[in-house]
Amino acid sequence: MSYILQGNNEARRLDEQTTMDQFSLDHELKDIQLKNGSKVLDAGCGSGVLCRFIESKYPQTLISGCDLSIPSLEYAKKNQKLLQTTFFQQDFVNNPFDEKYDFIFNRLVAHHLNEEKLVKAFSHFYQALSHGGKVCIIDPDGLFLNLGTQNKELLKRMQMVKAAFDGDLNVARIIPSILKSVGFSNITWRTEVMDFQGEGRKLEAQQWKGRFENSLEFYIKLFGSEFSSRQFFKMYIDEVLSESVPLFYNKFIIHAEKN
Repeated sequence: MSYILQGNNEARRLDEQTTMDQFSLDHELKDIQLKNGSKVLDAGCGSGVLCRFIESKYPQTLISGCDLSIPSLEYAKKNQKLLQTTFFQQDFVNNPFDEKYDFIFNRLVAHHLNEEKLVKAFSHFYQALSHGGKVCIIDPDGLFLNLGTQNKELLKRMQMVKAAFDGDLNVARIIPSILKSVGFSNITWRTEVMDFQGEGRKLEAQQWKGRFENSLEFYIKLFGSEFSSRQFFKMYIDEVLSESVPLFYNKFIIHAEKN
């Protein structure tokens, strides 16, 4: 499984991102109720922020988080609140899980994967769920791409990034049909526009600075040098900070069951 955002600062960025209204866990999980004793997995837990949120809301659940990144897992373990929460490394695209769960979350991960990899990942989720188990997939559609710029050089470079990226920045719109193809049923979703204006725009610009820095190696490989990469970063962030340029993503919050 590929994930271009790396480094010790990435986990801290993920925590900061969740403080923004557009990434509010309270709002994203408002329709979810977890029973006492439920075994819950956050697949692709990153900083562990969702695990900590579930701990605070449902202290009687048995929570686990998995991720491919060792630095993120170390951060998650260091910042966990309840000692019974467990974290482990897992490539859930290529490997099935050893345990069974009642509920699986997968938040802000799917766009790092393409359709073929998501079929594999969701198949492993299905296999890992108990009978009647549920999954919740949360992912933005149009992340990075939905910037209403007329800067032709920036648009050209954005298309280069899109072509070189191993994932799919518009994959959220086909997640319900992928879930159905691997056996899930009772599939529902809601979509919300993540609109960035005013102070929220400034905060998202800071997030992009962090995202770019934490994936610098990818951009150097793509553009040929750190100088060219930072030129691109500046062009993109300047447009993000321009109040005349719309910036938005469509967030999908998707639920499905294993019957």
